[in-house]
Amino acid sequence: MAKKEKKKQYRNKTGEMLFDYIKTNQQYTDENRRRQEEEGVKTEGLKNLNTMEKTCVIIIVLGVIGLVIKYLVL
Repeated sequence: MAKKEKKKQYRNKTGEMLFDYIKTNQQYTDENRRRQEEEGVKTEGLKNLNTMEKTCVIIIVLGVIGLVIKYLVL
């Protein structure tokens, strides 16, 4: 009988990097919000968003504008 060769297991390095980035960003955000609560700073609306959150909001708004132009105007 022939030996069965084990398939080499590959690591998903990109997934690991993204997961690590997200995890680090969450820890950073949690620490910032905890410090703001201790200082008595109140977070209201879009005023106290971090850079990542602002970027996501801008991308979403631009995407919605693009969809409206694509389907309603053209």
